[in-house]
Amino acid sequence: MRLVKIKYCFAFIVILLTLITFLISFNFIPTGFKHSFFRTIIESKSPQPVTVTEKNHIFFLKTHKCASSTVQNILMRFGHMENLDFLLPTIHNYIGNPIHFNTSMVSNKYSTVDGKFDMFVHHTRYSQEVKSVMRSGTIYVTILREPAALFQSLYSFYHFDKKYKCNLTEFITNRLSNKTSANYIKRYNNKLGINQMNWDLGMVTNDFENIDMINKHINMIERDFDFVMIFEYLDASLVLLAHIMQWPLEKMAYLPLNSRKNTYKQILSNDDVDRLLKVNMADNMLYKRFLLKFKKMVSKYGIEKLKKEIKRLMAINQEILEMCVQSVANKGYAGTISYKLKANTNAICKYIAMNELKYTSYLREIQYERQKKYNELDKLMNN
Repeated sequence: MRLVKIKYCFAFIVILLTLITFLISFNFIPTGFKHSFFRTIIESKSPQPVTVTEKNHIFFLKTHKCASSTVQNILMRFGHMENLDFLLPTIHNYIGNPIHFNTSMVSNKYSTVDGKFDMFVHHTRYSQEVKSVMRSGTIYVTILREPAALFQSLYSFYHFDKKYKCNLTEFITNRLSNKTSANYIKRYNNKLGINQMNWDLGMVTNDFENIDMINKHINMIERDFDFVMIFEYLDASLVLLAHIMQWPLEKMAYLPLNSRKNTYKQILSNDDVDRLLKVNMADNMLYKRFLLKFKKMVSKYGIEKLKKEIKRLMAINQEILEMCVQSVANKGYAGTISYKLKANTNAICKYIAMNELKYTSYLREIQYERQKKYNELDKLMNN
């Protein structure tokens, strides 16, 4: 019955079009009607373009030694170019840590009219008070790394060998041999050490050995955060982040910042790696949970589609490298990669290679001047 109706409908349209063409040929209907009529039919069948709105509110919880400075630079460039409001540290690059974030840490010097912010991308120690200073619709993001490799990177980058007076293998053998005592090893600078990712995400050290409390904390992170990137799959993570934020992939262009070559890695035995994973049990549980979730996101997005986008992002990065960089050296802190830019490079090159402290200072200047003008206007009206 449905097929018969479709046939009748199609036949009716053919007869109608034939009749209109006949009438036009004898000037019974103006020729302009023909074009508008056919255009109306075509347009009614054509899909309407979908308007895509970029999301521009993001909280990025920086985790130590997880490529978070590279991701931060991407977000700082986006917010800078879009003239967004950053929640900025008063000095240096930390807003809290070892103390958990609280609203008293927000500086009036770099505040906003409504006390809310579009972007929060600097080091902090997570607490749910963050939500009270972020604008509606904020996307919450962080990044994780395989825990044994993370601890190894921490130990080398922050020169733990000088604090503990031994190299990493000696530290594992002598200081981590007793699981109970390992939990109470004092954190370097009161903020760096065992289970670093959970520490950055707000977990208290007394819970590091408590399975129930670890799971409770991981469940809270899963509820609060919209997307957890994975260090080992950085490009795939950035493609997925662009998809979530509805940003063009070009916005995810990057040069690796605060990173080092593998030559700085100390070779560890399987026993040493296993020991690190046991001591960093909370981080290992956290990583495994979100690695599984990441795999599900990749599957949902489409592995072949993701590979194509990774290839495109790599091409974009290569173009940036060739356009901007004259040479690469290992002259940064702890032997990190540094870039010497070509002469007369554009703004993209300037900011994509700018380190965190310098870029943060520049953003402070912008927001200080903005806040100063707001205050002057308020003073005028109040007088």
